[in-house]
Amino acid sequence: MPGLIQGLEIARRALLAHQSAMNITGHNIANVATEGYTRRRPVLTPTVPETTPWGIVGTGVQLEDVARTRNTFLDDQVRKESALAGSWDARSQVLQQVEAVLGEPSDDAIAGLLDQFYNAWLELSNQPEDFGARAVVLQSAEALVSGLQDQDARLDDVIESTDLEVEQRVKDINNTLNEVGNLNLQIMQSEVTGAVDADLRDRRDQLLDQLAREAGATHLVRADGSVVVRLGGRTAVEGTDVHGLRAERYTVGGKLEVRVLFDSDGSKPRDLSGELGGIISVREEVLPRFRKQLDGLVAGLVDRVNLIHRAGPSGVNFFSGATIDTLEVEPEIAADITRINAGSSGDPGDNDIALALAALRDERFLERGTATAGDVFRQIVTEVGSLTRQAGSVSGAQAAAFNAVVVQRESVIGVSLDEELTNLVETQKAYEAAARIFSSAAEMIDVLLAM
Repeated sequence: MPGLIQGLEIARRALLAHQSAMNITGHNIANVATEGYTRRRPVLTPTVPETTPWGIVGTGVQLEDVARTRNTFLDDQVRKESALAGSWDARSQVLQQVEAVLGEPSDDAIAGLLDQFYNAWLELSNQPEDFGARAVVLQSAEALVSGLQDQDARLDDVIESTDLEVEQRVKDINNTLNEVGNLNLQIMQSEVTGAVDADLRDRRDQLLDQLAREAGATHLVRADGSVVVRLGGRTAVEGTDVHGLRAERYTVGGKLEVRVLFDSDGSKPRDLSGELGGIISVREEVLPRFRKQLDGLVAGLVDRVNLIHRAGPSGVNFFSGATIDTLEVEPEIAADITRINAGSSGDPGDNDIALALAALRDERFLERGTATAGDVFRQIVTEVGSLTRQAGSVSGAQAAAFNAVVVQRESVIGVSLDEELTNLVETQKAYEAAARIFSSAAEMIDVLLAM
C-alpha cells in the first residue's frame, strides 16, 4: 500500500536513475574528442506500477538501457559515399603520377625531342656532306631514344609503386578483416545477456568504415550481434570465419604484374571499389593501354625511319629494336656517322633521304595512315590529361558528397557539448528534486515517529 515508505523508495529510484544519467552525460563530455565514439543516451522508463483500491499508482523510474545513437541508414550512406570517394581519389592520385611521367609540354619531353629529331634531318638536307650536321642527327636520335627510355623507366616506377601500394592495401584489409572477426567473437560473448557493448561496437563500426573506404565492403548485422562482411562479390567475414585476400605477382611479356585474389581458393574478387578498386582499375586498364600505345608509336616510327634510311648507300637501318626498352641507334651508325644516309645515291648534294625523314613530321604513317607520330603522342597526352581531370573532378564531387553525409551522421552520433550541458542541467535539477522528495518524506516519517 502506498505510503511514506513508498515515497522514499520512489525518491531513491529517482536519485539512482538520474545519477546514472549524469554519469552517462559526463562520459559523453569526456569523449567529445574521441574518434569513432558514439554518443550514449540514457533510456529512463517508469518502474512497474502498483495496483491499489484507488487505482494504479506509479512507483518511480529506472535506467532501463544505455542506447547508442546510431542511424543505420546514415551509416550505410556514409560507407557508400566513402567507397566511391576512395575509389576516385586513389584513381586520381595514380593518374597524376602518370601525367607527370609525360612531362608535357616541355622541350625535354617526347614531343620536343621528336621535333629536334626532325629538325636535325632538315638541317642535314641543307648540308648533306657536313659532318657536323650528321653529328647533330646522331645526337638528336640518341636524345630521343634516351628520352623514351627515361619515360619508360619512370612509368615502370609508377607501376612498381602502384603494385607495392596494392600489396600494402591487401595486408591492411586482411588485418582489418581479422580484427572484425575477433570483435564479432568478443561482442557475441559480451552481449550474451542482451546488453549492448557500446565500446566494442564503436570500434567495429570504425573498422567497417575503413573497409568501405579501402575496398567498398558492405555488411549486415545479425541477431547475435555479429556482422557479415561482403567484399568483392563474396563473404569475407562471417562470425569468426575470415576469408582474406592475397596480392600475387606474375609475369606477362617479361613484365611483372600484380593481381588480387581471394586467399582461400584463388578466385578473383568482382566489383572491388574503394581505394583498392580505384588503384587496380588504373593498374589493369589505363597503364597497360598507355604503355601499348607508346610501344606502338615507337614501333611505327622505327619501321618508317628504317624503311627510308636503308634505301641509301650504307643499306643499314637507322634504329634497332622494336620496343622502347630495346630501342637504340644502330650500333654501326653510332660508331661511324658516315653511315648516315642523306641521299639514296650518295652523290654530293643528294638529300632525298634527309628530306623524306624530315617530312615525317607531317606524314600520316601511323593509325592506318591517319596520324603522324606527333599526333599519336599528343593523343596519348590528351587522353591521360582528360582521364586525370575527370578523376580529379569526380573525386572532388564525391569528397563533397561524402563530407555532407558525414556531417549529417555526426549530428546524430557525435557529442554536442551544448546539448550535453543542457542535459546535465536538466538531470541535475531532476536529481535535486528527487533529493527534495526524499528529504520531505523523511521529515514526514520523523513527525509520525515523534507522535
